Amino acid sequence: MAYEDVDVVIIGSGAAGGMAAWNLTRKGAKVLILEAGEKFDRADFWSHVKPWEARERYKRGEHPPDFEGLPLKESPYVVEPGQKFLLRRVWGVGGKTNIWGRVSLRFSDLNLSEPAKDGWEIPWPITYAELAPYYDNVEKLIGVCGGDDDSPFLPGSKNHLRPPNLRCGEVLMRHFGKKAGYNIVHGRRAVLTEPYHGRAQCHFCGACGRGCDIGAFFNSYDYLLADALDTGKLEIVQNAIVSRILTNGEGRADRVQYFDRLTAKEVQVPAKRVIVAASAVDSTRILLNSKSTRHPNGLGNGSDVIGRYLVEQMRFHIMAFAPQLVGRPATNDDGISGGHIYMPRFETTESKRDYLRGFGVQFWGMGCGAGAGYAKSLPGFGKDWKKSVKDHYPSLVALHPYGEVLPYKNNRITVDEDRKDRFGTPLLRISYQLGDNERKMAERMYDVAEELLHAMKAEPLPYKRGDMDELGSAIHEHGCVRMGDDPKRSALDKNLKMHEVDNVWVMDGSSFPTPTEKNPTLTILANCWRATDYLAAQMKKGEA
Repeated sequence: MAYEDVDVVIIGSGAAGGMAAWNLTRKGAKVLILEAGEKFDRADFWSHVKPWEARERYKRGEHPPDFEGLPLKESPYVVEPGQKFLLRRVWGVGGKTNIWGRVSLRFSDLNLSEPAKDGWEIPWPITYAELAPYYDNVEKLIGVCGGDDDSPFLPGSKNHLRPPNLRCGEVLMRHFGKKAGYNIVHGRRAVLTEPYHGRAQCHFCGACGRGCDIGAFFNSYDYLLADALDTGKLEIVQNAIVSRILTNGEGRADRVQYFDRLTAKEVQVPAKRVIVAASAVDSTRILLNSKSTRHPNGLGNGSDVIGRYLVEQMRFHIMAFAPQLVGRPATNDDGISGGHIYMPRFETTESKRDYLRGFGVQFWGMGCGAGAGYAKSLPGFGKDWKKSVKDHYPSLVALHPYGEVLPYKNNRITVDEDRKDRFGTPLLRISYQLGDNERKMAERMYDVAEELLHAMKAEPLPYKRGDMDELGSAIHEHGCVRMGDDPKRSALDKNLKMHEVDNVWVMDGSSFPTPTEKNPTLTILANCWRATDYLAAQMKKGEA
């Protein structure tokens, strides 16, 4: 492909980059993707390698794909002194969709309208009615399993494939959750529980986190990029580490600068239009490093919004033994790795409480798993202790509440001019802390978890109220390049085009004004499809 003929340059090939390429190429656009890593070969996945086999393979010098090692090696990140932030990135074709959790929850009108109601920061510039048909499109395209539950907190769908069977602990949790007054529903996951569009169904090996070697869960390459490549209108450049978007004298993007990871050669590709889709943190880093005379604070950052309002979700874990299951025979509880059930948020904006927004609860880690780490918490010694470990093995239940963190101006990503990668590009620096609102919400999250366990008379493993997982561990970074109607308070318009640079779009999770309490990927896909429909229509009219 002659780069001068390219209609759109896309940075990143994950959920957003893959969707943008798929939708634009099928509408006739010529697309170039710049991807920092390489394509992962499914034949190399250790999906079915057992622990004892893994030990022998490691001894022979074999290794599974290192999904997360490349960005840490090539572009480590800096955290403010005294803070911690766990940042997980995947550089490679498909990005994090190679190993993601597959939880596919629709945002609701409650989620999108809440900032306008409670007054905290800017509202979303789109409505659920605008997203709903694109949720339908995405679900029908990629296959999402789930139940038929529908509520104002979690919109339902007529497109869901059949849900997987519940594990014993999940059946109990739903039963006693209802007694405690909480609605626990089938989870929604981008996993094929039946043959779909010629793809094999999941065989419930429970090893999704190691990559699916049959492609039974959504990943950007198998479900989007392969089709886009078949059109002949897409080229993917691998090992292309993008540093900056370069601009002309008018301040419009006209080139993208990248460095070849293997040769260190600098390349500048011409760009009529640029879609930034490198994940929230790397997209932000690229934009902040794209400084020029016209954009001294970073590309399109005259409002000083880009990098600010970094939002993620907070979470913690409580595990317990369900007495009803102690001593039962062990069962195969692999299923879809993760939980088969979900407890949606249950508090409205108007609910009487001392914090804003809300939380939902996930339940992965139920039943007979691959390990027995709980054994360290059981008293005893010798034969009796071993029997106790075996008796408790089928009875493990786990709760993982996810709470929404408010957008704070000083929770942000900046670039560190004193610390650079080997190509001379400043590294990203993260500053992120929780506020009083989150601490108050965490108390309620613990209350609800304890109510659920009390209802089933469960015996919790040791935990400490108030403890939270390391910030960042939910792996749902949002914000930093948020969309909104007011150019002084947002970087993008409702169609994800920069207010200040009319040929640059940002389509990953960095565009979200809030994180909600839900997993973002389904919404990233739907919103990107919506935005690229608009972009393609504008291109056809010669207005983009």
